[in-house]
Amino acid sequence: MVNNKMMSDEELAAELKDLKLTKSQLIVLDILRSSGQDGVTPKQLLDEVSFAPRTVRYALRKLLKKKLIKRVPCLQDMRQFIYMPA
Repeated sequence: MVNNKMMSDEELAAELKDLKLTKSQLIVLDILRSSGQDGVTPKQLLDEVSFAPRTVRYALRKLLKKKLIKRVPCLQDMRQFIYMPA
């Protein structure tokens, strides 16, 4: 598991390269890392990128599986989840 707080950007980049992430996964992860612990909803992610919704969902699913991000319920709208760095 990648620990974002303990690694420098160079160390994180090296470890992510070993995980063989796609370009869309890297972009989604970068957006989530820049959002900090507030996290973002999939809708907010779609507003920031020019990907198809299916591409964003796929990237989120793969990042969750690799334990690079976490998902918590959105308290304002319980139908949604908020994604943030793990």
